[in-house]
Amino acid sequence: MLRDALEAERAPGGEMSLFFVGDRTMRRINRDHRGVDSTTDVLSFSYIDEPHSGEVLGEIFVSPEVAKRQAVDTGCRVAEEIARLSVHGLLHVLGYDHDTPRTRRSMSRREQRYLERHFGAGITC
Repeated sequence: MLRDALEAERAPGGEMSLFFVGDRTMRRINRDHRGVDSTTDVLSFSYIDEPHSGEVLGEIFVSPEVAKRQAVDTGCRVAEEIARLSVHGLLHVLGYDHDTPRTRRSMSRREQRYLERHFGAGITC
């Protein structure tokens, strides 16, 4: 699914890392890189514009523990929520953001498109 999204977004060639981490690790990464001392669902780091990154596009960190809690809250399947978070992180690596209502809608539509391609139109997230 992420490979399809990379191709559809015409991302540059390179390496993308996806890590699944526990709450303690996610909290540490969030604190160290964003100054927020709490866990979160997904963090991503883009290296596309970094001069010394070589062929590394970026890194995505997903917390399955947070994804599970969110899936329960929304009535979504855990696999779908983890996929949604992974796509969300990928889009951030590629430069998308959700700072405004317009960019939030655009990013959400992209996420939904890739999830539906993978899970079908019956996705619950």
